[in-house]
Amino acid sequence: MLGISPLLVCLGASGAILWVFFHQVDLKPKVEETFFFSQHDPQLNADNEIHRMFPGSSQIILVATGDIRSSGYVERVQALSDELGRLPGVTSLQSLSRGPKSIDDALKSPLWSRLLIADNDKSTYIFVTWENTPDEATIAKVEGLQRRFNSPSFKLVVSGVPYISELIARNLAKDLRVFSLAAVCVFGIVLFIIFRSPWILLGTFIACADSGASTLIATQLIHIPIGPLTANLSTMVFVMTLSPMVFLTFNWRRIRKDEESKGLKAVWMAVKRTVAPSFWSAICMFLGFISLLFVPSTPMKHLGIAGAIGATMALVFAYTIYPWFLEYANVSRNEMHLAGGVEFRLRSFFSKRHGLIAAAIAVFTVIGAYGLRTLNTDPALPTYFKEGGDIRTGLDFVDKTGGSSPLRLVVEDQNRTPLDTGDAYKRLWGLQEALEKDPAVGNVLSLPLVLGEVKRRWYSFLFSTEKEIKVLDEPKHGKIASHFITPDRTATQFILRMRETQRRTPRHEVIGRLEKIVRRDGFRIVLMGGAYSLMDQTAKLVTSSIITGVLLLIGLFGLMGLVFSRSFRVGLAMLLTLITIPVIVRGYIAYLGMPLDFITASAANLDLGMGVDAMIYLTMFARCEAADRGTWTAWSKACSHLWQPIGTSLLVICCGFGIFLLSNFPPTQRFGLFVMFGSATAASAALFMFPWLASSSVLIKKGTRFPGSNKKDPPARVASD
Repeated sequence: MLGISPLLVCLGASGAILWVFFHQVDLKPKVEETFFFSQHDPQLNADNEIHRMFPGSSQIILVATGDIRSSGYVERVQALSDELGRLPGVTSLQSLSRGPKSIDDALKSPLWSRLLIADNDKSTYIFVTWENTPDEATIAKVEGLQRRFNSPSFKLVVSGVPYISELIARNLAKDLRVFSLAAVCVFGIVLFIIFRSPWILLGTFIACADSGASTLIATQLIHIPIGPLTANLSTMVFVMTLSPMVFLTFNWRRIRKDEESKGLKAVWMAVKRTVAPSFWSAICMFLGFISLLFVPSTPMKHLGIAGAIGATMALVFAYTIYPWFLEYANVSRNEMHLAGGVEFRLRSFFSKRHGLIAAAIAVFTVIGAYGLRTLNTDPALPTYFKEGGDIRTGLDFVDKTGGSSPLRLVVEDQNRTPLDTGDAYKRLWGLQEALEKDPAVGNVLSLPLVLGEVKRRWYSFLFSTEKEIKVLDEPKHGKIASHFITPDRTATQFILRMRETQRRTPRHEVIGRLEKIVRRDGFRIVLMGGAYSLMDQTAKLVTSSIITGVLLLIGLFGLMGLVFSRSFRVGLAMLLTLITIPVIVRGYIAYLGMPLDFITASAANLDLGMGVDAMIYLTMFARCEAADRGTWTAWSKACSHLWQPIGTSLLVICCGFGIFLLSNFPPTQRFGLFVMFGSATAASAALFMFPWLASSSVLIKKGTRFPGSNKKDPPARVASD
């Protein structure tokens, strides 16, 4: 009974952790309209200021397709508008029944023809504006009305940033539940096939479940919600926990075979050999995630904190839970090895220097670096949804007929003259028409459009523009003027719906073009906001994370390699090898025409982590084999012994993340593909390029070491297969 007491303690502790997890952790992803930012981020300052100046910015768009001139169509629009207007929080609504007198009046009006009638004259828009972002229940009611009013002669599609944000959250929640569970099942099948021990399988699952659950519990306690970047956190932690256990298991197998040790003694000998490289790997992963705190984005900082917690939990549970299960594993001596000659040939293959393969990796790196020029870090909004699906089809339709991504421009006269005069009205109307001519701009809503509708009245000549604005600011007219012009009449808002489907130009170039148009017409932009602007900021951060973030991560890992290897040659070899991983992966992603969005960009932490993990184990093994790691002998033994655990980790990761390819959410599909490609690149670079560089006299002759370090390293062996 005493012999199994540690197992009972582990099971009891695991049960307690899982109980807290299921009762305290909210697994519903939180996706705000700002996507990649939090309301407290500096990028949101302009949006927050615009919202303060012109309240009521959260908007859902419905497009109704049918015979827009028929009485039945108009009646259904009116009934739908009445239902939508009764939803909680609605501040305004524009449709054929809420504005123009009739369809003919709408077609003649400069305001309603632009705002409500689609370019094909077969559809009309319904704009529903909320004071605050509508919650999940409200959006569900909008979807219920869509299903209720939809018919063959009256087809409805829904769009708008609040609706899209909710759909992203739903897709992430589905993937978090379904694909994480499926990935765990695949991990389990692969591990069982490789190790063929129910004790190893049970210990692996419990340790990974404990680390993942503890990470999510900790993040909830410090108020880090599950968001677009942390939705795959549990799978990341699973992989980080799995890696040291794979190496520990192979070490344990070798000890049982070569040293005839059994039971707990063999386990603790394996732990002693594996814990040092595991510790350094965890330190590298911890610091890699912590480096994300320098990114000016709260979701990225959340990922950094959560990932650092996950790296810590992975190391803790891998060595406090799993060894007790490994003690009871009873695997036959030859079970983990490949059959006879095949194994011998593979060990012989990995024990040799492969300069041609290392050169091939270098060539692939150069080709990949060239491809980085065309890497798309600014994907269009529709690419976040599956092509051909209902969501994507509706979004594409809205985008083609009038634009889907809002951009808000607050402009003022370059001389700060008032904008409530007749001359200012004419100049603003000229700016309206100039903005409409830009190919990236769909519909434009502005003060001159609203005033143009007022000036259609025959008696409008009796009133000045200043008086008309005052009338529009009265409660009986919904204070509509307050949505477009400030109380001091010096600044006005233009609301643009930008086209995304056919966009080939980066958003920052489009925005620069619009700024030139505004300046050319004698105005200047005071504030700029909206989803279009925020996604441009997102693209800039993704680009900077590739350049500065990844370089910082590589430099950090290279420095850590220098510290634990105590050799400038090895540290430099690790640095150069790590550079090849993101360059190859992202370069060939660019060649394939796949975008790198803000969700899949976080895959860099995993592929770099996989690479540095393998290189640390190789270095520690080579270090115990020979004092001079500048010779090939030590690296030959390291590669021939460690190719199996490195290959096993790669196989498990590829199989697990391959499940993500079945997702209906393209960013999740791309995340899985990027991790698989990155892990394969990392393993290849670690096994072929890194040892070749570390043993090459091209870098630093005679393996320069730290001043004051001992001539010989400690004789204790650190890692083996």
